[in-house]
Amino acid sequence: MRFDPSGFDSAFDRMEETAKRQGKTVAEQQGQFFIKIAKEQGWLIAPSPQTIFEKIKSLKGRIRHYKKGSTVKQELDRRIRARGTFARKWVTTKIESVGFSIRIWVMNKSAFSEIVDKQKHVFDKSAEMAKSGYKAKLDKLADQTTKAF
Repeated sequence: MRFDPSGFDSAFDRMEETAKRQGKTVAEQQGQFFIKIAKEQGWLIAPSPQTIFEKIKSLKGRIRHYKKGSTVKQELDRRIRARGTFARKWVTTKIESVGFSIRIWVMNKSAFSEIVDKQKHVFDKSAEMAKSGYKAKLDKLADQTTKAF
C-alpha cells in the first residue's frame, strides 16, 4: 500500500484558510501562541508585591533609589508597578513562512531581559511548551487525516 501525502497538504491548506479567516497566517498564530506562553512564564517569575516589600524591609531603607530625592515609599511603589515589565515586553520581530517551514523571531524589549532569561530560562521553557503544543496539534491532525486508511 502506498501512502498519499495529499491528505496532509489539504489539512495544512485548511489550517491556513482557518487562520486567514481570523486575519492571520499560521505562522503569525504560532508566534502569538509562543508569546502568550512566554508572558505567562514571565508572570510566574515576577516577584509579588509582598516579596518586594519584605526585601525592602530587610534592607532597612538602604535601597538604591531610581530617582534622586524619592522616598522609600515612592521606590517601593515604583518597583511594584514595574514588576511585570519582563512579562509584558515580548514581541515578534520577524516571521518567515515557506511551505511547511515556519521561522519566528521573538525578542523581549525590557532593559534587563537577557540577564533575567539567563537566570530563569524563560525563553527555553516557553519554546519547549510551544513545541510540545504544536506537535500535539500536528499529531491530532495526522490522526484525523490518516484514520481512513
